[in-house]
Amino acid sequence: MTTNSATRAPSTVTRRLLFMALTLAAPAILLMTALVAMQYTEGQRRFATQLVTTTRALSLATDRQIGQGQSVLQGLAVSPALSQGDLATFEKQAREAVESRDGWVVLMSQDRQWINTRMPPGARTPYAPITDETWREMTTGKSNVSNLIPRPNNTPIIGVNVPVLVKGRIFVLGYMQHPAVFQALVTGQGLPDTWTASIVDRNAALLARSRDQDKMIGRHASPDMRAAMARAQDGVVNTHTLDGVETLSAFSRSPTYGWTFIVGVPREELNRTILGSLGPAMLGSALMIALGVMAALAFARPISRDVRGLVAEAEALAAGAPLAPAPSHLQEIAEVRGSLRAAAQILQHRDDEAHKAAERQQLMINELNHRVKNTLVVVQSLARHSLKEGGKEGLAQFNERLLALAGAHDLLTRRSWEGADLGELVVEALQPYASQISVDGPTTPLAPNAAVALAMIFHELATNASKYGALSTEAGKVEVSWTSEGRTRLTLTWRERGGPPTQKPTRSGFGSRLIASSLRGDLSGSAQFDYAPEGLTCVFTIQTPPRPFS
Repeated sequence: MTTNSATRAPSTVTRRLLFMALTLAAPAILLMTALVAMQYTEGQRRFATQLVTTTRALSLATDRQIGQGQSVLQGLAVSPALSQGDLATFEKQAREAVESRDGWVVLMSQDRQWINTRMPPGARTPYAPITDETWREMTTGKSNVSNLIPRPNNTPIIGVNVPVLVKGRIFVLGYMQHPAVFQALVTGQGLPDTWTASIVDRNAALLARSRDQDKMIGRHASPDMRAAMARAQDGVVNTHTLDGVETLSAFSRSPTYGWTFIVGVPREELNRTILGSLGPAMLGSALMIALGVMAALAFARPISRDVRGLVAEAEALAAGAPLAPAPSHLQEIAEVRGSLRAAAQILQHRDDEAHKAAERQQLMINELNHRVKNTLVVVQSLARHSLKEGGKEGLAQFNERLLALAGAHDLLTRRSWEGADLGELVVEALQPYASQISVDGPTTPLAPNAAVALAMIFHELATNASKYGALSTEAGKVEVSWTSEGRTRLTLTWRERGGPPTQKPTRSGFGSRLIASSLRGDLSGSAQFDYAPEGLTCVFTIQTPPRPFS
Protein backbone atom coordinates (compact mmCIF):
# COMPACT_ATOMS: atom_id res chain seq x y z
CA MET A 1 0.00 0.00 0.00
CA THR A 2 2.86 2.38 0.83
CA THR A 3 4.48 1.75 -2.49
CA ASN A 4 1.28 2.45 -4.37
CA SER A 5 0.73 5.68 -2.45
CA ALA A 6 4.24 6.79 -3.22
CA THR A 7 3.82 6.10 -6.90
CA ARG A 8 0.46 7.91 -7.01
CA ALA A 9 1.64 11.03 -5.16
CA PRO A 10 3.91 12.48 -7.89
CA SER A 11 1.19 11.88 -10.48
CA THR A 12 -1.36 13.82 -8.40
CA VAL A 13 1.04 16.72 -7.80
CA THR A 14 1.92 16.85 -11.51
CA ARG A 15 -1.75 16.93 -12.50
CA ARG A 16 -2.44 19.73 -10.06
CA LEU A 17 0.53 21.75 -11.26
CA LEU A 18 -0.46 21.23 -14.88
CA PHE A 19 -4.04 22.17 -14.08
CA MET A 20 -2.85 25.32 -12.31
CA ALA A 21 -0.54 26.18 -15.21
CA LEU A 22 -3.35 25.71 -17.73
CA THR A 23 -5.68 27.74 -15.53
CA LEU A 24 -3.19 30.58 -15.47
CA ALA A 25 -2.39 30.25 -19.18
CA ALA A 26 -6.01 30.27 -20.38
CA PRO A 27 -6.71 33.92 -19.42
CA ALA A 28 -3.43 34.95 -21.03
CA ILE A 29 -4.41 33.20 -24.27
CA LEU A 30 -7.82 34.85 -24.19
CA LEU A 31 -6.17 38.18 -23.41
CA MET A 32 -3.81 37.77 -26.37
CA THR A 33 -6.75 36.99 -28.68
CA ALA A 34 -8.71 39.96 -27.40
CA LEU A 35 -5.62 42.17 -27.68
CA VAL A 36 -5.08 41.17 -31.31
CA ALA A 37 -8.71 41.94 -32.13
CA MET A 38 -8.63 45.26 -30.27
CA GLN A 39 -5.33 46.29 -31.82
CA TYR A 40 -6.57 45.46 -35.31
CA THR A 41 -9.75 47.47 -34.76
CA GLU A 42 -7.78 50.34 -33.27
CA GLY A 43 -5.31 50.22 -36.17
CA GLN A 44 -8.15 50.51 -38.66
CA ARG A 45 -9.59 53.42 -36.68
CA ARG A 46 -6.23 55.24 -36.69
CA PHE A 47 -5.88 54.78 -40.43
CA ALA A 48 -9.47 56.00 -40.98
CA THR A 49 -8.80 59.08 -38.83
CA GLN A 50 -5.60 59.81 -40.75
CA LEU A 51 -7.43 59.44 -44.07
CA VAL A 52 -10.24 61.78 -43.00
CA THR A 53 -7.72 64.34 -41.74
CA THR A 54 -5.87 64.17 -45.07
CA THR A 55 -9.06 64.72 -47.09
CA ARG A 56 -9.87 67.79 -44.99
CA ALA A 57 -6.35 69.15 -45.40
CA LEU A 58 -6.65 68.61 -49.17
CA SER A 59 -10.03 70.38 -49.12
CA LEU A 60 -8.53 73.38 -47.29
CA ALA A 61 -5.61 73.56 -49.73
CA THR A 62 -8.05 73.48 -52.67
CA ASP A 63 -10.22 76.16 -51.04
CA ARG A 64 -7.17 78.42 -50.80
CA GLN A 65 -6.28 77.78 -54.45
CA ILE A 66 -9.82 78.55 -55.61
CA GLY A 67 -9.91 81.56 -53.29
CA GLN A 68 -6.94 83.06 -55.13
CA GLY A 69 -8.92 83.00 -58.36
CA GLN A 70 -11.98 84.42 -56.63
CA SER A 71 -9.87 87.23 -55.16
CA VAL A 72 -8.57 88.13 -58.63
CA LEU A 73 -12.12 88.16 -60.02
CA GLN A 74 -13.47 90.24 -57.12
CA GLY A 75 -10.82 92.87 -57.71
CA LEU A 76 -11.45 92.97 -61.48
CA ALA A 77 -15.27 92.84 -61.24
CA VAL A 78 -15.49 96.36 -59.77
CA SER A 79 -13.29 97.91 -62.46
CA PRO A 80 -14.90 101.05 -63.95
CA ALA A 81 -13.32 100.19 -67.30
CA LEU A 82 -15.23 96.91 -67.32
CA SER A 83 -18.61 98.39 -66.41
CA GLN A 84 -18.17 101.18 -68.98
CA GLY A 85 -17.18 98.75 -71.74
CA ASP A 86 -13.59 100.01 -72.10
CA LEU A 87 -12.29 96.50 -72.86
CA ALA A 88 -8.84 97.62 -74.01
CA THR A 89 -8.12 99.23 -70.63
CA PHE A 90 -9.73 96.35 -68.78
CA GLU A 91 -7.62 93.80 -70.69
CA LYS A 92 -4.46 95.57 -69.48
CA GLN A 93 -5.77 95.43 -65.92
CA ALA A 94 -6.60 91.72 -66.29
CA ARG A 95 -3.14 90.90 -67.66
CA GLU A 96 -1.51 92.75 -64.76
CA ALA A 97 -3.74 90.90 -62.27
CA VAL A 98 -2.69 87.42 -63.48
CA GLU A 99 0.94 88.21 -64.16
CA SER A 100 3.12 85.51 -62.55
CA ARG A 101 0.02 83.46 -61.65
CA ASP A 102 -0.73 79.95 -62.88
CA GLY A 103 -4.14 80.89 -64.30
CA TRP A 104 -5.55 83.27 -66.90
CA VAL A 105 -8.60 85.55 -67.19
CA VAL A 106 -11.31 85.37 -69.84
CA LEU A 107 -14.25 87.69 -70.46
CA MET A 108 -17.05 86.00 -72.38
CA SER A 109 -20.61 86.39 -73.52
CA GLN A 110 -22.80 83.45 -74.45
CA ASP A 111 -21.78 83.58 -78.10
CA ARG A 112 -18.12 84.58 -78.01
CA GLN A 113 -14.97 85.22 -76.01
CA TRP A 114 -13.92 88.89 -75.78
CA ILE A 115 -10.73 88.73 -73.75
CA ASN A 116 -8.32 85.87 -73.09
CA THR A 117 -5.12 86.85 -71.27
CA ARG A 118 -3.52 83.57 -72.32
CA MET A 119 -3.59 84.77 -75.94
CA PRO A 120 -1.48 87.64 -77.29
CA PRO A 121 -3.30 91.02 -77.31
CA GLY A 122 -5.46 91.33 -80.42
CA ALA A 123 -5.24 87.62 -81.29
CA ARG A 124 -8.38 85.80 -82.32
CA THR A 125 -9.78 83.80 -79.41
CA PRO A 126 -11.16 80.33 -80.32
CA TYR A 127 -14.48 79.79 -78.60
CA ALA A 128 -17.45 77.38 -78.66
CA PRO A 129 -20.91 78.88 -77.92
CA ILE A 130 -22.29 78.14 -74.44
CA THR A 131 -25.61 76.30 -74.05
CA ASP A 132 -28.53 78.10 -72.43
CA GLU A 133 -28.49 75.81 -69.39
CA THR A 134 -24.76 76.29 -68.80
CA TRP A 135 -25.10 80.05 -69.27
CA ARG A 136 -27.85 80.21 -66.66
CA GLU A 137 -25.61 78.34 -64.19
CA MET A 138 -22.72 80.74 -64.87
CA THR A 139 -24.89 83.86 -64.37
CA THR A 140 -26.66 82.94 -61.13
CA GLY A 141 -25.52 86.18 -59.53
CA LYS A 142 -22.65 84.80 -57.50
CA SER A 143 -19.20 83.26 -57.88
CA ASN A 144 -19.24 79.63 -59.03
CA VAL A 145 -16.69 76.91 -59.75
CA SER A 146 -17.05 74.76 -62.87
CA ASN A 147 -16.73 71.03 -63.30
CA LEU A 148 -13.85 69.67 -65.41
CA ILE A 149 -14.24 71.29 -68.85
CA PRO A 150 -13.11 68.87 -71.62
CA ARG A 151 -11.54 70.34 -74.76
CA PRO A 152 -11.09 68.35 -77.98
CA ASN A 153 -7.42 67.75 -78.78
CA ASN A 154 -6.38 69.83 -75.79
CA THR A 155 -5.92 69.65 -72.02
CA PRO A 156 -9.14 70.03 -69.97
CA ILE A 157 -9.48 73.15 -67.83
CA ILE A 158 -11.30 74.34 -64.70
CA GLY A 159 -12.90 77.76 -64.29
CA VAL A 160 -13.94 80.06 -61.45
CA ASN A 161 -16.67 82.33 -62.85
CA VAL A 162 -18.48 85.46 -61.74
CA PRO A 163 -21.18 87.36 -63.70
CA VAL A 164 -20.51 91.04 -64.42
CA LEU A 165 -22.29 93.90 -66.19
CA VAL A 166 -20.64 95.53 -69.19
CA LYS A 167 -22.63 98.58 -70.33
CA GLY A 168 -25.78 96.97 -68.90
CA ARG A 169 -25.22 93.58 -70.56
CA ILE A 170 -24.44 90.40 -68.60
CA PHE A 171 -21.01 88.91 -69.28
CA VAL A 172 -19.07 86.22 -67.40
CA LEU A 173 -15.59 86.92 -66.02
CA GLY A 174 -13.64 83.70 -65.53
CA TYR A 175 -10.34 82.66 -63.95
CA MET A 176 -9.16 79.51 -65.76
CA GLN A 177 -6.64 76.94 -64.55
CA HIS A 178 -5.20 73.63 -65.71
CA PRO A 179 -5.88 70.51 -63.59
CA ALA A 180 -2.12 70.26 -63.07
CA VAL A 181 -2.46 73.10 -60.53
CA PHE A 182 -4.72 70.95 -58.37
CA GLN A 183 -2.60 67.85 -58.95
CA ALA A 184 0.29 69.78 -57.38
CA LEU A 185 -1.91 70.32 -54.30
CA VAL A 186 -2.61 66.56 -54.16
CA THR A 187 1.04 65.53 -54.47
CA GLY A 188 2.01 68.26 -52.00
CA GLN A 189 0.21 66.45 -49.16
CA GLY A 190 3.26 64.18 -48.72
CA LEU A 191 1.31 60.91 -48.90
CA PRO A 192 3.10 57.55 -49.18
CA ASP A 193 3.70 56.45 -52.77
CA THR A 194 1.32 53.51 -52.39
CA TRP A 195 -1.61 55.72 -51.31
CA THR A 196 -3.96 57.31 -53.83
CA ALA A 197 -5.44 60.81 -53.45
CA SER A 198 -7.96 62.21 -55.92
CA ILE A 199 -10.22 65.20 -56.51
CA VAL A 200 -13.46 64.67 -58.46
CA ASP A 201 -15.96 67.29 -59.62
CA ARG A 202 -19.72 67.36 -59.09
CA ASN A 203 -20.15 64.76 -61.84
CA ALA A 204 -17.61 62.45 -60.13
CA ALA A 205 -15.16 63.10 -62.99
CA LEU A 206 -11.54 62.92 -61.89
CA LEU A 207 -9.74 66.27 -62.24
CA ALA A 208 -6.62 65.61 -60.11
CA ARG A 209 -4.87 62.45 -58.92
CA SER A 210 -1.66 61.72 -57.08
CA ARG A 211 -0.80 58.87 -59.46
CA ASP A 212 -1.24 58.47 -63.26
CA GLN A 213 -2.81 61.94 -63.64
CA ASP A 214 -2.62 62.04 -67.45
CA LYS A 215 -4.04 58.54 -67.79
CA MET A 216 -6.91 58.93 -65.35
CA ILE A 217 -8.06 62.56 -65.84
CA GLY A 218 -11.68 62.80 -66.90
CA ARG A 219 -12.54 59.23 -65.83
CA HIS A 220 -15.32 58.77 -63.29
CA ALA A 221 -14.91 57.40 -59.79
CA SER A 222 -15.64 53.71 -59.26
CA PRO A 223 -19.34 52.73 -58.93
CA ASP A 224 -19.07 51.78 -55.24
CA MET A 225 -17.37 55.11 -54.45
CA ARG A 226 -20.07 57.03 -56.37
CA ALA A 227 -22.73 55.11 -54.42
CA ALA A 228 -21.07 56.07 -51.12
CA MET A 229 -20.80 59.73 -52.25
CA ALA A 230 -24.52 59.71 -53.09
CA ARG A 231 -25.40 58.56 -49.57
CA ALA A 232 -23.35 61.04 -47.53
CA GLN A 233 -21.20 64.16 -47.67
CA ASP A 234 -18.23 62.33 -46.16
CA GLY A 235 -17.28 58.93 -44.81
CA VAL A 236 -14.88 55.98 -44.84
CA VAL A 237 -15.62 52.96 -47.10
CA ASN A 238 -14.01 49.79 -48.41
CA THR A 239 -13.70 50.28 -52.16
CA HIS A 240 -11.21 49.96 -55.01
CA THR A 241 -9.32 52.43 -57.18
CA LEU A 242 -9.61 52.85 -60.95
CA ASP A 243 -6.48 50.66 -61.11
CA GLY A 244 -8.42 47.85 -59.43
CA VAL A 245 -6.56 48.07 -56.10
CA GLU A 246 -8.73 47.32 -53.04
CA THR A 247 -8.50 50.20 -50.57
CA LEU A 248 -9.84 51.67 -47.39
CA SER A 249 -10.82 55.15 -48.61
CA ALA A 250 -12.08 58.33 -46.96
CA PHE A 251 -14.02 60.97 -48.88
CA SER A 252 -15.21 64.48 -48.07
CA ARG A 253 -17.37 66.75 -50.27
CA SER A 254 -16.97 70.52 -50.24
CA PRO A 255 -20.30 72.15 -49.29
CA THR A 256 -19.27 75.29 -51.20
CA TYR A 257 -18.63 74.03 -54.72
CA GLY A 258 -19.47 70.31 -54.59
CA TRP A 259 -16.06 68.80 -55.35
CA THR A 260 -15.15 65.59 -53.48
CA PHE A 261 -11.73 64.73 -52.06
CA ILE A 262 -10.78 61.03 -51.82
CA VAL A 263 -7.76 59.45 -50.12
CA GLY A 264 -7.24 55.66 -50.04
CA VAL A 265 -4.71 53.22 -48.58
CA PRO A 266 -4.36 49.71 -50.09
CA ARG A 267 -6.05 47.04 -47.96
CA GLU A 268 -2.99 44.82 -48.31
CA GLU A 269 -0.73 47.53 -46.89
CA LEU A 270 -3.26 48.31 -44.15
CA ASN A 271 -3.42 44.67 -43.00
CA ARG A 272 0.36 44.24 -43.25
CA THR A 273 1.02 47.35 -41.17
CA ILE A 274 -1.52 46.54 -38.48
CA LEU A 275 -0.64 42.86 -38.15
CA GLY A 276 3.05 43.71 -38.23
CA SER A 277 2.59 46.04 -35.27
CA LEU A 278 0.99 43.19 -33.32
CA GLY A 279 4.14 41.02 -33.49
CA PRO A 280 5.72 42.40 -30.31
CA ALA A 281 2.40 42.15 -28.50
CA MET A 282 1.96 38.51 -29.51
CA LEU A 283 5.54 37.73 -28.51
CA GLY A 284 4.96 39.46 -25.19
CA SER A 285 1.79 37.49 -24.64
CA ALA A 286 3.62 34.21 -25.31
CA LEU A 287 6.26 35.25 -22.81
CA MET A 288 3.58 35.98 -20.22
CA ILE A 289 2.11 32.51 -20.74
CA ALA A 290 5.51 30.96 -20.08
CA LEU A 291 5.94 33.08 -17.00
CA GLY A 292 2.51 31.98 -15.78
CA VAL A 293 3.47 28.31 -16.09
CA MET A 294 6.69 28.94 -14.22
CA ALA A 295 4.74 30.86 -11.57
CA ALA A 296 2.43 27.89 -11.06
CA LEU A 297 5.47 25.73 -10.33
CA ALA A 298 7.01 28.24 -7.94
CA PHE A 299 3.80 29.06 -5.93
CA ALA A 300 5.00 32.15 -4.09
CA ARG A 301 7.04 33.70 -6.86
CA PRO A 302 4.06 35.08 -8.88
CA ILE A 303 2.98 37.34 -6.04
CA SER A 304 6.43 38.91 -5.76
CA ARG A 305 6.70 39.17 -9.54
CA ASP A 306 3.32 40.89 -9.80
CA VAL A 307 4.25 43.39 -7.15
CA ARG A 308 7.48 44.18 -8.96
CA GLY A 309 5.50 44.49 -12.16
CA LEU A 310 3.19 47.03 -10.54
CA VAL A 311 6.21 49.08 -9.49
CA ALA A 312 7.56 49.00 -13.04
CA GLU A 313 4.18 50.01 -14.46
CA ALA A 314 3.88 52.90 -12.02
CA GLU A 315 7.35 54.10 -13.08
CA ALA A 316 6.39 53.73 -16.75
CA LEU A 317 3.20 55.69 -16.12
CA ALA A 318 5.19 58.45 -14.43
CA ALA A 319 7.61 58.51 -17.40
CA GLY A 320 4.75 58.64 -19.92
CA ALA A 321 5.72 55.29 -21.48
CA PRO A 322 3.03 52.85 -22.72
CA LEU A 323 1.94 50.12 -20.31
CA ALA A 324 2.62 46.61 -21.61
CA PRO A 325 -0.18 44.08 -20.92
CA ALA A 326 0.57 41.73 -17.98
CA PRO A 327 -1.46 38.99 -16.22
CA SER A 328 -2.49 39.39 -12.58
CA HIS A 329 -2.85 36.46 -10.19
CA LEU A 330 -4.51 38.31 -7.33
CA GLN A 331 -7.71 40.37 -7.48
CA GLU A 332 -6.17 43.21 -5.53
CA ILE A 333 -3.24 43.44 -7.95
CA ALA A 334 -5.62 43.29 -10.90
CA GLU A 335 -7.58 46.20 -9.44
CA VAL A 336 -4.39 48.23 -9.03
CA ARG A 337 -3.37 47.42 -12.60
CA GLY A 338 -6.82 48.45 -13.81
CA SER A 339 -6.46 51.79 -12.06
CA LEU A 340 -3.02 52.30 -13.61
CA ARG A 341 -4.37 51.54 -17.09
CA ALA A 342 -7.32 53.85 -16.52
CA ALA A 343 -4.87 56.58 -15.51
CA ALA A 344 -2.74 55.80 -18.58
CA GLN A 345 -5.80 56.08 -20.81
CA ILE A 346 -6.72 59.42 -19.26
CA LEU A 347 -3.20 60.74 -19.80
CA GLN A 348 -3.16 59.42 -23.37
CA HIS A 349 -6.55 61.03 -23.98
CA ARG A 350 -5.20 64.35 -22.73
CA ASP A 351 -2.17 64.02 -25.01
CA ASP A 352 -4.47 63.27 -27.96
CA GLU A 353 -6.67 66.25 -27.14
CA ALA A 354 -3.63 68.51 -26.94
CA HIS A 355 -2.47 67.26 -30.35
CA LYS A 356 -5.93 67.81 -31.84
CA ALA A 357 -6.04 71.28 -30.31
CA ALA A 358 -2.72 72.11 -31.97
CA GLU A 359 -4.09 70.88 -35.32
CA ARG A 360 -7.27 72.95 -34.87
CA GLN A 361 -5.14 75.99 -34.04
CA GLN A 362 -3.11 75.51 -37.22
CA LEU A 363 -6.30 75.21 -39.25
CA MET A 364 -7.58 78.43 -37.67
CA ILE A 365 -4.30 80.17 -38.50
CA ASN A 366 -4.57 79.02 -42.12
CA GLU A 367 -8.19 80.21 -42.28
CA LEU A 368 -7.17 83.56 -40.75
CA ASN A 369 -4.48 83.97 -43.42
CA HIS A 370 -7.06 83.24 -46.10
CA ARG A 371 -9.51 85.80 -44.69
CA VAL A 372 -6.79 88.43 -44.30
CA LYS A 373 -5.79 88.02 -47.95
CA ASN A 374 -9.40 88.45 -49.10
CA THR A 375 -9.89 91.47 -46.84
CA LEU A 376 -6.73 93.10 -48.21
CA VAL A 377 -8.11 92.70 -51.74
CA VAL A 378 -11.34 94.47 -50.68
CA VAL A 379 -9.40 97.26 -48.92
CA GLN A 380 -7.18 97.70 -51.96
CA SER A 381 -10.26 98.08 -54.18
CA LEU A 382 -11.87 100.58 -51.78
CA ALA A 383 -8.67 102.62 -51.62
CA ARG A 384 -8.12 102.65 -55.37
CA HIS A 385 -11.64 103.77 -56.24
CA SER A 386 -12.21 106.11 -53.28
CA LEU A 387 -8.97 108.01 -53.83
CA LYS A 388 -9.34 108.00 -57.60
CA GLU A 389 -12.95 109.17 -57.83
CA GLY A 390 -13.46 111.00 -54.54
CA GLY A 391 -11.31 114.04 -55.29
CA LYS A 392 -10.41 116.02 -52.20
CA GLU A 393 -12.85 113.98 -50.13
CA GLY A 394 -11.40 110.69 -51.38
CA LEU A 395 -9.29 110.03 -48.28
CA ALA A 396 -12.20 110.77 -45.93
CA GLN A 397 -14.49 108.51 -47.97
CA PHE A 398 -11.90 105.74 -47.86
CA ASN A 399 -11.53 106.08 -44.07
CA GLU A 400 -15.31 105.97 -43.58
CA ARG A 401 -15.67 102.88 -45.76
CA LEU A 402 -12.76 101.25 -43.97
CA LEU A 403 -14.44 101.93 -40.60
CA ALA A 404 -17.68 100.40 -41.91
CA LEU A 405 -15.76 97.31 -43.01
CA ALA A 406 -14.00 97.15 -39.63
CA GLY A 407 -17.35 97.43 -37.82
CA ALA A 408 -18.70 94.45 -39.74
CA HIS A 409 -15.56 92.45 -38.93
CA ASP A 410 -15.87 93.36 -35.22
CA LEU A 411 -19.44 92.10 -35.18
CA LEU A 412 -18.45 88.84 -36.88
CA THR A 413 -15.47 88.42 -34.57
CA ARG A 414 -17.77 88.56 -31.54
CA ARG A 415 -19.61 85.61 -33.06
CA SER A 416 -16.41 83.72 -33.97
CA TRP A 417 -17.08 84.39 -37.68
CA GLU A 418 -20.07 82.05 -37.69
CA GLY A 419 -22.44 84.77 -38.96
CA ALA A 420 -24.41 87.78 -37.71
CA ASP A 421 -28.04 88.78 -37.14
CA LEU A 422 -29.44 91.27 -39.66
CA GLY A 423 -31.03 93.47 -36.98
CA GLU A 424 -27.83 93.64 -34.97
CA LEU A 425 -25.93 94.46 -38.15
CA VAL A 426 -28.29 97.34 -39.01
CA VAL A 427 -28.00 98.84 -35.52
CA GLU A 428 -24.19 98.54 -35.59
CA ALA A 429 -23.82 100.03 -39.08
CA LEU A 430 -26.18 102.98 -38.45
CA GLN A 431 -25.19 103.70 -34.84
CA PRO A 432 -24.04 107.29 -35.55
CA TYR A 433 -27.63 108.12 -36.64
CA ALA A 434 -29.42 106.02 -33.98
CA SER A 435 -31.84 108.81 -32.99
CA GLN A 436 -33.15 109.11 -36.56
CA ILE A 437 -33.29 105.39 -37.43
CA SER A 438 -36.11 102.91 -36.85
CA VAL A 439 -35.55 99.17 -37.38
CA ASP A 440 -38.23 96.52 -37.85
CA GLY A 441 -37.84 92.90 -38.93
CA PRO A 442 -37.61 89.30 -37.72
CA THR A 443 -34.44 87.63 -36.51
CA THR A 444 -32.49 86.83 -39.67
CA PRO A 445 -29.08 85.10 -39.54
CA LEU A 446 -26.53 86.05 -42.18
CA ALA A 447 -23.42 84.28 -43.44
CA PRO A 448 -20.12 86.21 -42.93
CA ASN A 449 -19.74 87.29 -46.58
CA ALA A 450 -23.38 88.47 -46.72
CA ALA A 451 -22.97 90.41 -43.45
CA VAL A 452 -19.91 92.29 -44.75
CA ALA A 453 -21.66 93.08 -48.04
CA LEU A 454 -24.79 94.47 -46.30
CA ALA A 455 -22.67 96.51 -43.87
CA MET A 456 -21.00 98.25 -46.82
CA ILE A 457 -24.38 98.84 -48.50
CA PHE A 458 -25.85 100.42 -45.33
CA HIS A 459 -22.77 102.62 -45.02
CA GLU A 460 -23.15 103.92 -48.60
CA LEU A 461 -26.88 104.57 -48.10
CA ALA A 462 -26.30 106.37 -44.78
CA THR A 463 -23.48 108.47 -46.24
CA ASN A 464 -25.70 109.52 -49.16
CA ALA A 465 -28.61 110.29 -46.80
CA SER A 466 -26.38 112.40 -44.53
CA LYS A 467 -25.31 114.51 -47.51
CA TYR A 468 -28.43 114.77 -49.64
CA GLY A 469 -31.28 112.90 -47.92
CA ALA A 470 -33.23 112.52 -44.71
CA LEU A 471 -30.18 112.38 -42.42
CA SER A 472 -29.01 115.80 -43.62
CA THR A 473 -31.68 117.44 -41.39
CA GLU A 474 -32.60 116.91 -37.75
CA ALA A 475 -36.24 116.25 -38.66
CA GLY A 476 -35.39 113.53 -41.16
CA LYS A 477 -36.08 109.87 -40.43
CA VAL A 478 -35.00 106.59 -41.99
CA GLU A 479 -37.01 103.37 -41.68
CA VAL A 480 -35.22 100.05 -42.24
CA SER A 481 -37.46 96.98 -42.42
CA TRP A 482 -37.29 93.49 -43.87
CA THR A 483 -39.50 90.46 -44.35
CA SER A 484 -38.76 86.82 -45.16
CA GLU A 485 -40.85 85.03 -47.76
CA GLY A 486 -40.35 81.36 -47.03
CA ARG A 487 -36.78 80.18 -47.27
CA THR A 488 -36.05 81.47 -50.74
CA ARG A 489 -36.53 85.23 -50.58
CA LEU A 490 -35.62 88.13 -48.28
CA THR A 491 -36.95 91.65 -48.97
CA LEU A 492 -35.22 94.63 -47.26
CA THR A 493 -36.56 98.21 -47.48
CA TRP A 494 -34.73 101.51 -46.84
CA ARG A 495 -37.21 104.43 -46.67
CA GLU A 496 -36.23 108.09 -46.07
CA ARG A 497 -38.73 110.73 -44.97
CA GLY A 498 -38.55 114.33 -43.71
CA GLY A 499 -35.50 115.37 -45.70
CA PRO A 500 -35.07 117.71 -48.67
CA PRO A 501 -36.77 116.78 -51.96
CA THR A 502 -35.07 113.84 -53.62
CA GLN A 503 -33.67 114.01 -57.12
CA LYS A 504 -32.39 111.15 -59.22
CA PRO A 505 -28.59 111.37 -59.55
CA THR A 506 -27.20 112.24 -62.97
CA ARG A 507 -24.23 109.86 -62.75
CA SER A 508 -23.29 106.60 -61.03
CA GLY A 509 -20.43 106.91 -58.54
CA PHE A 510 -18.31 104.24 -56.88
CA GLY A 511 -20.81 103.90 -54.03
CA SER A 512 -23.58 102.92 -56.46
CA ARG A 513 -21.28 100.46 -58.17
CA LEU A 514 -20.21 99.03 -54.81
CA ILE A 515 -23.88 98.43 -53.90
CA ALA A 516 -24.60 96.79 -57.24
CA SER A 517 -21.48 94.62 -57.09
CA SER A 518 -22.23 93.49 -53.52
CA LEU A 519 -25.77 92.55 -54.49
CA ARG A 520 -24.64 90.53 -57.46
CA GLY A 521 -21.61 88.91 -55.88
CA ASP A 522 -22.36 88.01 -52.24
CA LEU A 523 -26.13 88.51 -51.88
CA SER A 524 -27.42 87.09 -55.19
CA GLY A 525 -29.99 89.84 -55.28
CA SER A 526 -31.27 92.97 -56.95
CA ALA A 527 -32.36 96.49 -55.97
CA GLN A 528 -35.05 99.03 -56.90
CA PHE A 529 -34.60 102.77 -56.21
CA ASP A 530 -37.55 105.17 -56.04
CA TYR A 531 -36.43 108.83 -56.01
CA ALA A 532 -39.81 110.24 -54.90
CA PRO A 533 -39.93 113.95 -53.81
CA GLU A 534 -40.79 112.98 -50.24
CA GLY A 535 -37.69 110.80 -49.92
CA LEU A 536 -35.64 107.94 -51.36
CA THR A 537 -36.98 104.39 -51.08
CA CYS A 538 -34.72 101.39 -51.81
CA VAL A 539 -36.05 97.83 -51.94
CA PHE A 540 -33.45 95.05 -51.98
CA THR A 541 -34.45 91.51 -52.90
CA ILE A 542 -32.10 88.66 -51.98
CA GLN A 543 -33.08 85.57 -53.93
CA THR A 544 -30.90 83.01 -52.11
CA PRO A 545 -30.91 83.46 -48.31
CA PRO A 546 -27.52 83.47 -46.54
CA ARG A 547 -26.51 80.34 -44.64
CA PRO A 548 -27.65 80.55 -40.96
CA PHE A 549 -25.06 80.57 -38.23
CA SER A 550 -25.14 78.08 -35.37
